[in-house]
Amino acid sequence: MGTANDQIAQRPGSHGWRGTLAWVWTMFGPFLGLVLVTGLFAVLTRDSGSFLTVYNWRTIAVQSVIVAASALGMTVIIISGGIDLSVGSAAALVTVVCALLVRDLHLPLAVALILGVLLGGTAGLLNGGLITTLRVVPFIITLGSLKAFRGLAKALAHSSSIYVPAAAKGWWFGRVLKVEPDPSWCLVAPGVWMLLGLSVLLAVLLRYSVLGRHIFAIGSNELAARLCGIRVARVKLAVYGLGGLATGLAGVMQFIYLDATGDPVTADGLELQVIAAVVIGGGSLRGGKGTVLGTLIGCLIMSVLNNGCVHAQIPNAWQDVIIGAIIVGAVALDRFRRGGAAGGGGRV
Repeated sequence: MGTANDQIAQRPGSHGWRGTLAWVWTMFGPFLGLVLVTGLFAVLTRDSGSFLTVYNWRTIAVQSVIVAASALGMTVIIISGGIDLSVGSAAALVTVVCALLVRDLHLPLAVALILGVLLGGTAGLLNGGLITTLRVVPFIITLGSLKAFRGLAKALAHSSSIYVPAAAKGWWFGRVLKVEPDPSWCLVAPGVWMLLGLSVLLAVLLRYSVLGRHIFAIGSNELAARLCGIRVARVKLAVYGLGGLATGLAGVMQFIYLDATGDPVTADGLELQVIAAVVIGGGSLRGGKGTVLGTLIGCLIMSVLNNGCVHAQIPNAWQDVIIGAIIVGAVALDRFRRGGAAGGGGRV
């Protein structure tokens, strides 16, 4: 039992109306934002009626997989108080390596995909090792790896796309991110089910495991975590390793989405979409807060925006402006939550 003052401090209304609004936004804001964005594009596309169709929402679900896979890893990193700007470059590197493994080394496609996920995990461990060893802020380390991973991808691919022969693709390959339902396979693309399964595992890890509690503790107050005996360096290494595995999965999904093509310039700007999705979903850039469900909703909001702009025939240039405004707004909301939220922790 805590003291009376501690119990008062934990109540969402104990900091006045601003604290109450911050708590309400953290709990219900992402879902409300998704409803509002969906409603807006439903109105803008009411003449065609194509936006609210089942087929289009299957498309949105499939389009969310790549961003969401990487965003799940970013959720863990941001909760710990870190950041990773290299996810787009790492995903591109994974697509190139997967293509080379199949085309040049003649490995089975399934083996190449597994190695691609592990490559992402290795990239994450490299980032985590540099951050903990050099004690340099994650922003600088991952900014450097952003350029390094992208440059390595271009060097391996000789700055051109790498195509895998059609004969190397299995019967299952084209169905992983298939939009059209196939009763003999499943009604929703297997890639979406894989993402949901990963989300459940991550939510359980964050909520019920010792590692999850340590991640929240480090993100809330790293110094206090050290004084409590938490091995911060090891936890950070695990965090970036998990984030890297998620990015590796995103790279594999991008490889599948590109029909088995290794593209060294793909996923450009993915890190911005991923960070925005996490923050829109309730994560705090100062650490200590974040939810798996909120991140998934944030990813859906980003996908609905992209898809809705296409259906509403909004020019590409204005799509970038809208997404940029969303990112700025997400950071502003994060600052508002920090100023008014009652507690420092978060729940999955």
